Amino acid sequence: MITDTRHRVLDKVAAVPHDPGIYKFLDSQGEIIYVGKAKDLKIRVSSYFRHDSGHTEKTKAMVLEIADLSYVVVLSEFEALLLEIKLINKLKPPYNILAKDDKSFLYIKIDKRAQVPIVEAVRKQMPHRGVFLIGPFPSGRTVRSVLRNIRHAFPYCTHRRPQKSCLYAHLGLCPDPWHSSESLADYRKTIDKIVLLLSGKSSVLSRSLSKEMEEASKREDYEQASVLKKQIEDIAYITQSFHQPEDYLAQPGLVEEETREQLKELKDILGLRDIPIRIECYDISNFQGREATGSMVVFTGGAPDKSQYRRFKIKRSTKSGGPDDFAMMREVIGRRLHNDWPRPDLMIIDGGKGQLSSAMSVVLEIDPTLVVVSLAKRIEEIFVPGHSQSIVLPMNSPALTLVRALRDEAHRFAITYHRKLRSKKLIESLI
Repeated sequence: MITDTRHRVLDKVAAVPHDPGIYKFLDSQGEIIYVGKAKDLKIRVSSYFRHDSGHTEKTKAMVLEIADLSYVVVLSEFEALLLEIKLINKLKPPYNILAKDDKSFLYIKIDKRAQVPIVEAVRKQMPHRGVFLIGPFPSGRTVRSVLRNIRHAFPYCTHRRPQKSCLYAHLGLCPDPWHSSESLADYRKTIDKIVLLLSGKSSVLSRSLSKEMEEASKREDYEQASVLKKQIEDIAYITQSFHQPEDYLAQPGLVEEETREQLKELKDILGLRDIPIRIECYDISNFQGREATGSMVVFTGGAPDKSQYRRFKIKRSTKSGGPDDFAMMREVIGRRLHNDWPRPDLMIIDGGKGQLSSAMSVVLEIDPTLVVVSLAKRIEEIFVPGHSQSIVLPMNSPALTLVRALRDEAHRFAITYHRKLRSKKLIESLI
């Protein structure tokens, strides 16, 4: 027999969202007995209450004690990990295994107390007065990539005074500040600039790279523009503020606030009358025109609404000489608009001017008042029908974060279905 308490708990489980975050289980006295993290809170929390879960005896005992639960939604799995560590160390719930610290994550350290400060990637150390320490960051590869990019703009030292000029000095990537008091003074000014950059208080390097990227795009040197775009993304990654656990504890609705900011900025940039509630994004996936698929993902209120996702097995996908991507997009958009699904406030097409034109050729025939834009991968530029100039948003733009999330999700959904069809085709050929 299910008690009233268990009914209340199961009702709360049913309301848990499919978002990253942390969850807390409480006993009948209101004491927290367990803290966990999850990439998908709904799936993880629900798993404790399935009869066929295969739990250990310890977990079964814990589940019997659960009288209430709460959760905090965060923006990423990494932030969920940081918050979980913080809460476990603070609350010490009885059912938690001892949490490991974050020693596996990289930090960037600059010891300004040293005569010649060096810039280095380190595992966590205790902060000291005069020591700049930023992090943690989950990707060591990205940290090192950013440091390489910064070094080309602001040469710095990575070693204590060498016996002779190092290789980096010969390459112009180390200022060799031991040469004179003047060079040392100049070097310390450079260190101040790097600290400002890494603190998010200076965008000199990002602005410089953005200008180079736009110039490369105008020259149609898209390969160079793509390289520069990657550098800007890396710098945006390293200088962004990962929300610390304290932020979420002080503002439980932080994710909702940021989502509202993303939607408002997108509305303003595109000149929409209202904030777009239902946004649809489309992508095509195929291999030389074979097993071609299309995807439609839907964000409602700025969050993925997976019950509204749709996928399309494309019927006509090739032309003389190869796959016809534009025809595929026309087919997908046409089939979508002939379905009686909720009307979108905004449609986003994955691609450039060509893909947008293909989509619009169908939209104008069926529902010409729909708002449609496209997002090109090369330099993340937004194309709007009737405008010759694209919109290039700053890499730290909230609106860009949202449309990239839509585009990436549409790509993931399309390629997953495409791979499924290819696998099925391969199996059929072997039977």
